[in-house]
Parts: sequence; C-alpha cells; structure tokens
Amino acid sequence: MAPSRLPGPAVPAQGADVTRERLLQAAHELEFERMGGRVAVSDICARAGANVAMVKYCFGSKDGLLDALVERVMVQFAQDIDRLARLDESATAKLRRHVAEIIRNYVRYPYVNRLMNERLLTGDAEAVDRMSRAFAVPARTWYADLLAEGHAVDGWRELEPTLFFFTVIGVCEFLFSARPWLEQGFNEPLDAGLVERYVAHATELVVSGVRATGA
Repeated sequence: MAPSRLPGPAVPAQGADVTRERLLQAAHELEFERMGGRVAVSDICARAGANVAMVKYCFGSKDGLLDALVERVMVQFAQDIDRLARLDESATAKLRRHVAEIIRNYVRYPYVNRLMNERLLTGDAEAVDRMSRAFAVPARTWYADLLAEGHAVDGWRELEPTLFFFTVIGVCEFLFSARPWLEQGFNEPLDAGLVERYVAHATELVVSGVRATGA
C-alpha cells in the first residue's frame, strides 16, 4: 500500500508554510514506508527538498515536527467524527460506520498511535494537552452522546464513555501497532482483503458489545 496524501490545512499554504507542508508530507510518507523504523531529520528534509534548518524554523525541533504531524492526523479523525455525528442515522448505524472509518484511517496513518504514545510517555504536559484537544476529548464527548442515544433509542446497555473510548480505539488500532506479529508471526500480509475482513470482524464485535444482554 502506498502512503496517502496528508490532509492539508484549511487555508492554502504560502511562503514558509509551503516548506512546512512539504516537511509534514515527507515525514508522513517516511513514517508510513518505514513502519516504525528510524526516520532521521536529514531523511525528511531530503524527501521534502528542504534545508535541515527549516525544521527548527518551522517546528522548533524534530519532536515539534512529529507533534504537528500527529495533530494534523488527529484533527482529521475528529473531523470525521463531527461529520458522522451530523448524519441522520441510528446510533447503531453510526457506530458501524465509525469503527470502519477508524480502521481505514489507521491504514492511511499506521504510525500515528506509535508516535502519539512515544510523546505521551515523555510526560510532556503541553503535548498531552494538545493531542487531547485535537482528538481524545472530542471523541470521548461524541461517544458519551452516542452511548446515551443508543441506550435510549436502540436498546444498548449502559456503558462508560471513557472506557468505551479506550476499547474502540484499542480494538481498531492494535492490528497496526502489532503488524510484525501479523506478518512475521502469523504469516498474514496486511493487504486490502485482510483490512476488510478486520473491518467486518471489529465492527460486529463492537456492535455486539453494546447490545443489552439477551438482545
């Protein structure tokens, strides 16, 4: 699978922002291609056709560049949820769509949780706050609304939104963070066919889990 185009900013890039976008796209492509392997600043700059000094100018550091990359992807995830929330569909139909979207997003950005976890483990409070605002808080808020609607209208059992957030994201993401187990340990290639099998499997597992006992 080839890397997708990174979602662009709301306002078209101009001036130094053009270089900033090239660096983000290059980092995205290299993180995708190397699947957890080391990506040096020099590699990113070579791919982007930019001077190494531009990383410091645009982002402050390599960590700043990777933070900006993760936040860009997470904002896209949050926008997907916002569009889904506005659909005139049942809570169950929205949940099915959501699980499929999250998994397919991890196909596009399989590195995002690894980079996020590396930053979270540093204990950098500012980075945690930014990433929380970009995705975790909006997603958890939507889950609370979805679970309330599902309980009231679709007969779902009562569930805790925070725990549900970690459960759904964990189910969708682990296939990608543990890809070496899949491909080397189990000799299963992560191809389009397996992704769609996993979409069907994970969707049914999550939807079955919200139904009331005996439903």
